[in-house]
Amino acid sequence: MKQLLTLFFLLLSLYAPAQTIKLQGKVLAIGSSEHLSYVNIGIRNKNIGTATDEHGSFILVLPAERSQDTLTFSAIGYQELSVPVRQLAQAQPLEIKLREKENALQEVVVTSRKMKIKKLGNTGRLPGVWGMPENKEGKDVYEFANFIRVKGKPTELLSAHFYLASGKLDSVLFRINLYKNNNGFPGERLADKNIMQRLTTKDGWISIDLQPFGVYADEDFFLGIEYLPAAGADKFAIALGAKLGGSSYSRQSSLGTWEKFVGASLSGYVTVRQ
Repeated sequence: MKQLLTLFFLLLSLYAPAQTIKLQGKVLAIGSSEHLSYVNIGIRNKNIGTATDEHGSFILVLPAERSQDTLTFSAIGYQELSVPVRQLAQAQPLEIKLREKENALQEVVVTSRKMKIKKLGNTGRLPGVWGMPENKEGKDVYEFANFIRVKGKPTELLSAHFYLASGKLDSVLFRINLYKNNNGFPGERLADKNIMQRLTTKDGWISIDLQPFGVYADEDFFLGIEYLPAAGADKFAIALGAKLGGSSYSRQSSLGTWEKFVGASLSGYVTVRQ
């Protein structure tokens, strides 16, 4: 009887479904086979994701119950690709290829009136109040966003600013994202511009020049500040300045759900010409 029970449990373990699905591979550009760095990878609106490293490589471990979901690969300047998780699990190691988008010139509105330099967004900061991106899944991103009102005026974006309150690393990589307003939340990208900068982690205001990217807006939009953690980074490696009052938005994974938090707002704004 004991031998029969042992055999039963052995067979049960052999046929039990895996508890996790590990996906590993690289993301490349179609045609050039160029490795694509910092591609957002995730199950949309499920808060499960990762990003490729500087060599285009990635590892993503999913719960087994996500085998019926679809994984999306999203890179600025490239067409999104969505593939069923079950299909990906059967093709390891993965070589994902993305097709480059056709360049679409952004419409520029020319005005004869004299334009002024302005700061739009949250220019304040209160010591002791901060936003702290949590690197909860090793290589996943964390993103904050502020709503920017342009009030229908033709607007040229000159620079983006945020306050780096503290950091445990010598340098960190950030990406500035600009999103259209979608019913009060960040929606589609305002412009397909890959605006990334590695910064030393000294306390103070950070300024990122937007003029080389030629970005214009005439409708309200969102300024997104995306933290791209290095592999093995501390769970709470950095902190961003904030102040009491107002509201900001955040999401905790690639292609995750945006959440609005009220009562405090990220110190972040854009300098524009209007």
